[in-house]
Amino acid sequence: MQAVFTCRDAHVAQHAARLLSSAALNGALTERQKITAHKIATALPDAPASSFRQALERARAGVWPSAAQTLFAWPADDPLEEPAEDEPELPVSATRSPKDARLADLPGPVVRVVQLREFHVYDQTKVLAAATAGGWEPMPDEELGEDDPHDLVGAVMFAAETTGELPGMDWLTDAQEGGLLLSARGDEVADWSTEPVRINFGTGWRLQQAANPYAASPRNPGATAAVPEEPQPDFASLFALPAACDCEEEDCQKCRWTFTPRTADLLFSALDELAEAAYDDAAELGDRPVTEDDDGAWGFFARLPQVTWRQSMQWRRNVARACDDLAGDLKRGSWPRPSCAAEEIVLHLALGDAPAHLEDGGSAHAALPKHRDDYDFDACSDFFFQDHDVLWLYDSKYGEGSGGADGTESSPIPPALQPDNWFEDFLNVPRRSPERAHRR
Repeated sequence: MQAVFTCRDAHVAQHAARLLSSAALNGALTERQKITAHKIATALPDAPASSFRQALERARAGVWPSAAQTLFAWPADDPLEEPAEDEPELPVSATRSPKDARLADLPGPVVRVVQLREFHVYDQTKVLAAATAGGWEPMPDEELGEDDPHDLVGAVMFAAETTGELPGMDWLTDAQEGGLLLSARGDEVADWSTEPVRINFGTGWRLQQAANPYAASPRNPGATAAVPEEPQPDFASLFALPAACDCEEEDCQKCRWTFTPRTADLLFSALDELAEAAYDDAAELGDRPVTEDDDGAWGFFARLPQVTWRQSMQWRRNVARACDDLAGDLKRGSWPRPSCAAEEIVLHLALGDAPAHLEDGGSAHAALPKHRDDYDFDACSDFFFQDHDVLWLYDSKYGEGSGGADGTESSPIPPALQPDNWFEDFLNVPRRSPERAHRR
C-alpha cells in the first residue's frame, strides 16, 4: 500500500478511496464517477488535488510506479496466508449478485424499473458547453452520424444520469414503470431474456385532456367528466342469427345452441362495467391488501378469492385489462374464450352479473333481434370454458388464513392457479398481444 494524499475531510477521503478502487478494478469511470472526481479535486487544496488526479489516472491505466525499496515479495511459507483452494476467492459483490446469474439463481427479489425521460434542448451550444465543463466527453467523430455531429444525445444522456439539468434545456417528461420479476411467471433478467423488454407508458395525459378538457390530469386531478363513450358494437351483425328451425331433431345443425346478439350485449356491458370498477379500485387501493374489514368497500377485488387479496396494484391493473380483453373478443364478433386464469375468473363474474344489465339495456337492447337462446348464461358457462378449476380457489381451504395461501412450496393451491401465475397463457388458446395497452 502507498499513501496518495492527506485529507482532513473523512467524507471526501472515503469517496476518493472508492473512486480509486473502482478505477483500479474496472479500468474506467462512469460519467457520474467523473463528476464526483471533479468535485473531490475541487474541494482539495492544490497539492492533494494534483496527487489525487495523478493517482486516479494511474489506477485507471493499471500502472503504479514504485521505488525499488518499496517492493515486497511474499514469503513462500507465509503464516498469515490462508490455505489455497481450488477456486479463487471472489469479491463480495460477485458472490452476492454475480453479473452472469439468471433470475432463478438470485436468492432475493429482483425489481425492474424502466424510466422514460424527455428533454427539450432550446440552446445546443449551452448544453454542450455545460456538459463538457462537468466532465462529459463526446464520442469520437468517426462514430457520430450526420444527424448529430456534436453528440448532443450523449450530452443530454450525461445530464439524465446525473442531475437531469443543464443550461440550455428543459425537462419535459419523467415517468417510471416498475415491478417484481418472477420466475414462476416466466420473467427473466434482461441480459438473459429471450423476449425484448417492452414497457407501455400509455397515452399522454395532455392528449386525453385535449379530447376532454374536463378530464382528470396532473394539473386538474379533481375533474370527473368522462371522455365520450365509444359507440356500442353492432351485435346484431357481429352475431347474426341463423335461420329459424323448429324440427327439434337431435342432430340438426340449425337447432343447436346459439350465442345471440342480446346475450352478447348484456355480457359486454357486464365486462365493461367490471373493467371500470377494477381500474378504479386498483388506483384507490394501490398495493394495500383487501381485508375482511373492508366489507366489500373494494367492490371488485373483494369478489376475487381471498388468496388474491395481497396482490400488487400492477397485478390488479392486469386483471382489469383481462376484462377488456374478453370484451374485445365480443367487439370483434368472437366468443369470449379465456386465454389465462385471470380471464376465466372475470368471465365467471361477468356471466353472473350479465342478467342484471337487462334493466339498463334501454331501447338499443330492445331493438336487437329475439331468439329462443337469449340470456342462456348457463350454456355460455358450458361452452366458453375448458374447465372450471379456477373456482376451486373459492374453497375455504384456500383462504387467507389457510397454510400456504401465500404461494409458498407448502401451498395447497395447484401451481397453475396460484395468483402470480394467473396471466400465464394457456397453450391451446391464441396468445394476447404482449404490446396491448391498459385502458388507463
